[in-house]
Amino acid sequence: MSKRINEQGRSLHMFAALLGAAALALAPGCDESGPRVYTAERYSPDDGCRETYAPIGLVEAEAVSSQCPPLCLGLGGDVYVSSVCPPYPAEASIEPDDSEACAAALAAPSCDDLGETPDAAAP
Repeated sequence: MSKRINEQGRSLHMFAALLGAAALALAPGCDESGPRVYTAERYSPDDGCRETYAPIGLVEAEAVSSQCPPLCLGLGGDVYVSSVCPPYPAEASIEPDDSEACAAALAAPSCDDLGETPDAAAP
């Protein structure tokens, strides 16, 4: 009988050890960081306005906040304005605020605002 109890104790001990090892192996899976979509407004110099926020890349972050001051990003020959906080997409470059294109983009209204008239807004 004591041999059986001893074997059961070893089995429980081994089960507990395996359970602990599994928990440690899975712990990195609980990390909240991961790829997040970074969004920005493309500046349309022809229309003199900023388009609606749209995805421009992925960033590795725990969370992304839109509580930062607006800045200009260059991507694929276009200028984007975003108030989404860092990190920024690797393929984007930060444009100087005093550059002509960035200054115009920061001052530009939303393209959505340009098309609204009192008649268009009426139901």
